[in-house]
Amino acid sequence: MLIIAFTYGLIRQIRQIVSIRKGNKSDYVHYKRTVVGNYLSCISYAGFLLAYILNVLLASRIIPSVFFTSDNTSFSCFIFFALLLIAKFGIIPNDSKQRDLQN
Repeated sequence: MLIIAFTYGLIRQIRQIVSIRKGNKSDYVHYKRTVVGNYLSCISYAGFLLAYILNVLLASRIIPSVFFTSDNTSFSCFIFFALLLIAKFGIIPNDSKQRDLQN
C-alpha cells in the first residue's frame, strides 16, 4: 500500500512540475523557489520509492545482499524522506502566503 501511495504521489508531483513550468511565471511570487522545491520533492519521492522497493526486496530475500544491505536502504529511505519533508514544508511556499503577497 505504501508503494502505491508514493507512486501516486510521485505522479502528482510530476504533473505539478509540468503545470508550473507551462504556467505563467507571474502567477507565482517565488517562482524559482517553487520550481526548485518541486524538483527536490520529485527527486525525493523517486529516491524514497526506489530505496523502499529495494529494502522490501532485500527483506523478502528476492535479491541477495551483495551490494545493497538492509541498513543502507533503510538509511537512504530516511534521508530521502527527510529531504521530502524539507522540500514540502521548508522550501515550497504555501499557497495562502502567495495569495497574500500578490494582493
